[in-house]
Amino acid sequence: MKKLLFLTLVLSLLLTPLFATGVKEETGPITLKFWTHEDPNRTRLEDRYISEFEATHPNIKIERTTQASTKIIELVQTAFAANSGPDIFNLSIEDEYQYIANQRVAPIDVTAAGYASKDELLNHYAKGMLDPVTMDGKIYGLPLELTNWSIFINKKIFKEVGLDPEKDYPKTWEDMADISEKLIIRDGDI
Repeated sequence: MKKLLFLTLVLSLLLTPLFATGVKEETGPITLKFWTHEDPNRTRLEDRYISEFEATHPNIKIERTTQASTKIIELVQTAFAANSGPDIFNLSIEDEYQYIANQRVAPIDVTAAGYASKDELLNHYAKGMLDPVTMDGKIYGLPLELTNWSIFINKKIFKEVGLDPEKDYPKTWEDMADISEKLIIRDGDI
């Protein structure tokens, strides 16, 4: 199931530019530039899925290029400014809004992604998961990987400010802000 979900996500990202721009495979050889960040595990998976995709779509070549994850945002911005950006790219979720708001990316064609409708696509994800890439009712991206955010608690410091680290740890972003105010040490304006 995980392989199928990952394959669906990768292929939907690969197919989106074709269907969003109305390009059909029959028009001749197409090369799509795909920029992503460096990750040896993803490289093995994506190379395999790209090979499988190309085997079933002989007129489409995917040119996968990896960039240092710390540099990909700057490289994509520079390339787009020069009108030579990639056809497909992935960024951290916090970096995607500017591309959507400035209409630098096309919305997902849900049928190209393998779904009969937008509702069917949305039902395959946890509620709210696609909200960060949805604007004016259109979805502009699909998750390709999941990042786990971890919070470490210094139990000694929690106890020093009167918090119980077993019960008072943050459970929401609002809790994080409230607890941070209790933990912060201020020295004047610092």
